[in-house]
Amino acid sequence: MSMPLAVCLGLALAMMRSSRHRLLAWPAALYIEIVRGTPLLVQLYLVYFSLAQLGVRWGTDALTFDAFYVGVVCLAGNYAAYEAEIHRAGIQAIDTGQREAALSIGMSERQAFFRVVLPQAFKIVIPPVINDVIAMLKDSCLVSVIGVQELLTVAQSVGKARASVAEMLVVAAFFYLTLSLPCYYLGKYIERRLKAKGMPELHLDTVHGH
Repeated sequence: MSMPLAVCLGLALAMMRSSRHRLLAWPAALYIEIVRGTPLLVQLYLVYFSLAQLGVRWGTDALTFDAFYVGVVCLAGNYAAYEAEIHRAGIQAIDTGQREAALSIGMSERQAFFRVVLPQAFKIVIPPVINDVIAMLKDSCLVSVIGVQELLTVAQSVGKARASVAEMLVVAAFFYLTLSLPCYYLGKYIERRLKAKGMPELHLDTVHGH
């Protein structure tokens, strides 16, 4: 649930940051820098615990949210900041001649962007987006701190019940690896295909600090 949200929000942020209007560009830039400059774990605590405490002081439970949805939203919001920079780099990688050619045949700026520039940019950003899928898969274990029952939490619970925590952690690590490796090789395959076609590329190993 988080990754599709992150991709969509990231695209919106990329478009806002690339805008010539400061009222769009500045809030997007501020959001991206704040989110990328603070740990995901801190963001989870702030949204789940701090907002709830603030609501208690104000005498309302409107700021108390279900842990599962907080986990989804925080993962999506955090990765959206990284996706925004990936999308922005992908859009900028498209030759300006593509846009100019679209405009010369009568397309509007909006049509040129959505019909010509954006489809080509998506092909470029697919490998780093897949890389972020892998990173999010691993970071999902952080939502256990707010009580979400995810893979690591279940492994620990089963391990404590059977007095075999260490063994269950190894099993959890195996599951994470099993889920991550296919995504990794898919990203590498797409990256090679794009390189063979002579398209600009965003290297997997330089995105999101990996």
